[in-house]
Amino acid sequence: MKYNEVVFKAKQSHREGLGKVLFQECDTWRSGDQINLWTYWQGYQLKDVDEKGVDILLVGQDWGNPTNNKKVIERIKSIQRGENVFYEASSPTDRKMAIMFKAFGENIDIMNVDPGLRLFFTNYSLGYRGCSETGGMTKSIMKQDEDLFNDLVLAIRPKIIICLGKITYEMATRTVTKGFVKQLREGIPFKAAFPLDESIPVYGVAHCGARGCRNVGGENNMKKAWIKIAEEFNA
Repeated sequence: MKYNEVVFKAKQSHREGLGKVLFQECDTWRSGDQINLWTYWQGYQLKDVDEKGVDILLVGQDWGNPTNNKKVIERIKSIQRGENVFYEASSPTDRKMAIMFKAFGENIDIMNVDPGLRLFFTNYSLGYRGCSETGGMTKSIMKQDEDLFNDLVLAIRPKIIICLGKITYEMATRTVTKGFVKQLREGIPFKAAFPLDESIPVYGVAHCGARGCRNVGGENNMKKAWIKIAEEFNA
């Protein structure tokens, strides 16, 4: 399956929310040609993704509520129109993630339209929240996009996958982890093979937000996990 075919399939899919997670239609996403709004940060630039694949697929849990990100939405619309703009990533979480990617080399800059590696960002859950910005996500909700995630991986063939957070990692690897935070506090990322292609390693790290950083004992511990991933990637 080609990447654009995966995107088409995603747009035909329906997602049911539950509890705090209620989904709404997202016209900005539907009017574009990418699998996820986050892909307009890194990934949309790769017009040859079917032929050359990607170096790193970064996977978050879900994008949140688009109505709470009006400035970002407007920039995404500009990108869709072909204007010479770049996704503005300015939150503390985004800046922390930029620091983590420096583990792959000081020249790697995810704040740049040409980050120095072939990067692709997406969220596992492809729904867009219509209410609460965070919280309430469950595996049963995320499982609605399991086939699409698998199709995406097989289409873009990443060399490695990095998952932000425990539930995202467990969904991507079909595993159940124990001591997720404890291991990350030691600076050791989780690792398993992608179930449908064991040549692709999948890593689990903490979310780069304030809570994720605090849970693993601070930025230095978070960095250690990313450095280990980068060492294996560059070996």
